Amino acid sequence: MAKKTGSKKAIQKSYQDYLLTEGRTPDTVRIFTNYAKISDEDFFKVFGNLDAIESSIWMGYYSNTLDILGKDNDFESMTGREKHLSFLFTLLELMKADRSYILFRMSANLKDLEHAGPRYLAATRRMVMDAEVDWVQPPSFVPEKGLKIAKSGYKNALWQHSIAMIHFWIKDDSAGAVDTDAFVEKSTRTLFDLGELPALDSVIDLGKFFLQKIGFSKTAV
Repeated sequence: MAKKTGSKKAIQKSYQDYLLTEGRTPDTVRIFTNYAKISDEDFFKVFGNLDAIESSIWMGYYSNTLDILGKDNDFESMTGREKHLSFLFTLLELMKADRSYILFRMSANLKDLEHAGPRYLAATRRMVMDAEVDWVQPPSFVPEKGLKIAKSGYKNALWQHSIAMIHFWIKDDSAGAVDTDAFVEKSTRTLFDLGELPALDSVIDLGKFFLQKIGFSKTAV
């Protein structure tokens, strides 16, 4: 059988298929490339190792979300709360097509989750922290000299909130995932409408709880 093309998208799809078919990660690049029907050379033209595939998959969810929002003519006129809701719901919509993969990968029963979790999600945190996320602003009572630190904290809260949403979604068995929609609405209201530091602390604590559930150590958050 002829070798397949080794495009980034094709390799990502083959990797997701491998996980869902075999129930585990491939032990070596050669095992994976044989499965994907591509050469090792074609693989290494795109990725340096197997871990980089999953990092790219998860970074793609976030970068595509930001790209979509950036092209929305109405986005800039939205309030901070509306922008954050758009961010979360757009991210969720993009992930729906890969629900089986996400459900499998973030399942608490996956034996290598604690080891793999930080690697494939850490890059998404860096992306959010580096992005121009202007809808997460510290409240007015934060002194000017503390704005930079406070804004960084809010960006981290945004990322933690997105991970908490994903974890809630994969556990959600309600029709049409209406419980996830409610979670997004209620938790976003806590973060934006109250505008109090204790409210932010509660969101961060919620995020840390979910992150620990999916394999991040306390020091990672």
